[in-house]
Amino acid sequence: MRVMIVGGTQLKYSATRFYDYANKLGNGFIRNDHTVLRFFDRDIARLNNFFRSRKMGVTGANRSLLEQAHSFRPDLVIFIHADVIMPETLNRLREIRPNVKLAQLSIDPLFIPGTVLRLNKKSALLDATFITTAGRGLSRISGGQAAYYIPNIVDPSIETGRAFEADCDVDLIFACGSFDKFGKDPRKTTVDLIRKRLPQIEFPEHVSFETGGLWGADYVETLSRSKCGLNLSREREGPENLATSDDLYVYSSDRVSHLTGNGVLTFTHRKYKIDKLYGDDEMVYFDDDEDLIDKIAYYLENHEMRRKIAKKGWEKAHNHFNERLGAQYITDILYKNKLSYPYIWPTEKIV
Repeated sequence: MRVMIVGGTQLKYSATRFYDYANKLGNGFIRNDHTVLRFFDRDIARLNNFFRSRKMGVTGANRSLLEQAHSFRPDLVIFIHADVIMPETLNRLREIRPNVKLAQLSIDPLFIPGTVLRLNKKSALLDATFITTAGRGLSRISGGQAAYYIPNIVDPSIETGRAFEADCDVDLIFACGSFDKFGKDPRKTTVDLIRKRLPQIEFPEHVSFETGGLWGADYVETLSRSKCGLNLSREREGPENLATSDDLYVYSSDRVSHLTGNGVLTFTHRKYKIDKLYGDDEMVYFDDDEDLIDKIAYYLENHEMRRKIAKKGWEKAHNHFNERLGAQYITDILYKNKLSYPYIWPTEKIV
């Protein structure tokens, strides 16, 4: 099968995000014996005009996608945060390839209004939408078509660390692009409290707007020598857009795959219901900041228990949430009447 993956930004970020979902998924399709063609819509849009403006290059990028599709003749096109591609281009793709399957995939949370708006621009024209949130909340982005949960995936050629067996010099890691620009981000409150209550631990700061962040191979290598990691996902955007329980159901940022995939003992709040994927012997769950701080201190003192749980989480991620199964799951949903593998994540169709 010929697969076209539309999305990603290779040039703008100078490959610092090589561990993104699109790269892993592309590897999964290739390892499942499919041919993959990448189309970086945002980069191509910028290259399509003198001013290197994404907005000014939209028309050119859409034209280029259709030209490449005409040559490549894809059987499947997957749009991953491909906001440059216009809905009318999807209709043109079906004219070029009447039997083509079209799907979109998002790792953004549902409580952000922009996520719902962007997905609904295309969802009614697609065969399926996949998103890293489960449950009935997906009806908001299905467009009357099918919507499915898909987990954050790991790739053994990208998540190469085994922190559970390494001589780690970092006690705790949390890296993110930024905190909520409107302030009062619960993640910052948690991080600041940990620093205050556990000043003795090695807990470097890796938030982009404060320190420049931690990206690329430096990020993966640091994960590989970190004992514990905070899987703190967003739960609000500004003072008004607060997440509901439906918005957070089995939701996590892709940070969960970075941590578990590199063998870091991962801490996640119970309200995200990630225990539907990882057991208590594979991940550490906490109820509030006090509980989290107590458990961080405990596992930093109990090395064998830390290593044991981190290893089991790493095994779960690589055995059950890998790039090949992610690609196969999409193939099963779009091309087969039944699933070819006993996937352990929620697989129900939401309309």
